[in-house]
Amino acid sequence: MKIGIRTLKSLNNGQVLIEADSKEELEILNSQLHDKRGSQLEINLQKRRNPRLIIYNVPKALTTENTEAIIIAQNPNLNLQEGVIQTKYTFKTRRKNRT
Repeated sequence: MKIGIRTLKSLNNGQVLIEADSKEELEILNSQLHDKRGSQLEINLQKRRNPRLIIYNVPKALTTENTEAIIIAQNPNLNLQEGVIQTKYTFKTRRKNRT
């Protein structure tokens, strides 16, 4: 199948947790397992949660509107899209640093 399986763990309740390098590889594995053992196995793909991230010492020149565009431009390898990153709130520390 040529799938890069990162980890394979057996859980206490008899289930098996498989991690792969990409979502496409998991879908290929899912279809292959469903074709061969569809009635005997229950396969669940987990949805990934959106992580929260705190960025410290943000310069005053950056506003909450343009931070998303700057993060997307600086990280082209993450394949981020417009609307994925949301600024929840900003606050200032005692030393007048923005976070």
